[in-house]
Amino acid sequence: MESVVALEELVKVNGEKVALQKRQLDNHEAGVEKLSAVAKASAEQSLEASTELLAKYSAMLAELATQDKDEVASREKLQAIAQRKKYFDTQNSRIKLNKEENNDKKLEAMRIIEELPSDVNFEDRELFEIATKSIQLSLPELNELSQKLNVIRGEFKTLMNGSHERDLQELGTINFLVPIIALHFHVLLSNIVENINVKNKKLLQNYENASKASSDKKEKLLTKLAEEEQFLEFNSDSEEIKQRISKIKEELEKQEKEGIQKPKEIKFRGFPKFHDWWIRELWLSHQAYFALFKWKDIISNLCITTEQKKAWSIIFDRWIFIKKLLNDKGELCFNYNFAFDSLLSTHAKIEEELDAKNIASMEYIVKEITKKENFTVMAAFHNVNTPYLKFKKEKLTQKPNEEKDA
Repeated sequence: MESVVALEELVKVNGEKVALQKRQLDNHEAGVEKLSAVAKASAEQSLEASTELLAKYSAMLAELATQDKDEVASREKLQAIAQRKKYFDTQNSRIKLNKEENNDKKLEAMRIIEELPSDVNFEDRELFEIATKSIQLSLPELNELSQKLNVIRGEFKTLMNGSHERDLQELGTINFLVPIIALHFHVLLSNIVENINVKNKKLLQNYENASKASSDKKEKLLTKLAEEEQFLEFNSDSEEIKQRISKIKEELEKQEKEGIQKPKEIKFRGFPKFHDWWIRELWLSHQAYFALFKWKDIISNLCITTEQKKAWSIIFDRWIFIKKLLNDKGELCFNYNFAFDSLLSTHAKIEEELDAKNIASMEYIVKEITKKENFTVMAAFHNVNTPYLKFKKEKLTQKPNEEKDA
């Protein structure tokens, strides 16, 4: 394969030489750029030598080109891999020098690269798309976030020191994901609390503005009332003044009755606790699935923005994937499961219910709720012939036809 690459390069180099020398001689003949007799002879000699080499290397390349198609495909694949590796090896430098994106996006993109597993790569464009979305989610400062992740990773490592190696078999990817999921939970919690505080502040500001407007209006009415009553002293028989006074008093009474109600402050009481049996019996009993669904829905309702709701949906999927995997391994992963729960409890206030009475009470509630549910109703977007199923059928139909054509 190396010989083919080398021959292609030789053909390219000699082809360029032949083209250059022909152009020099053509220009000489046309009178555009006259060559001396020595230069002309040298160009002709070089053209002859380069033409011979070009023909020789082209013939050798053509001979090699008749090799097995699988070898050619393998060579092309190796070249593609080499080019792709070079692309990702220089990605950090390329992002730093990118003039189209601002510094915030560049920093975010480089942070994402550092967080990715060694065998996972994203194109520059994809990295900047993810970076843009991360910034739109109003995440904390990147340095602060990075430091928080390092703290979580350190705690996770400490928590796992007492585990046996057999507990960790085939969990390399999970080792990478656990601290990141804990960080995502932490960011979601911080984001929810921050948005609630902003909303409370806005409600209070609106209340204060409305109270001030009401107070100003009342003050104006009282001033106007005092003026009308003063006029009445000099015109005690004026029905018009009496009517105006009556209207002002009615308006004051109406304002007093309506008042301005102080808004109730939104309080974040923390995430609801989950139950281990929901995960242990998942896919075995509809009660476990339904309890998890309700738990997920409660937290979703705590999310104020659409971005938060989308983020929570992704976080939940990753959380349940890891919890189910660890739970299925039983005792082998008890320490691992405990470490994961400890990180979530410390950094995201996600806790498991440990009180036996509360567990029994929730079990009863789940049973009662599921009795009232209509499990015959399908999802609003239900369609057995899914878009992917259609795609797969078309793909499998095309495959035999392609083999026939080959």
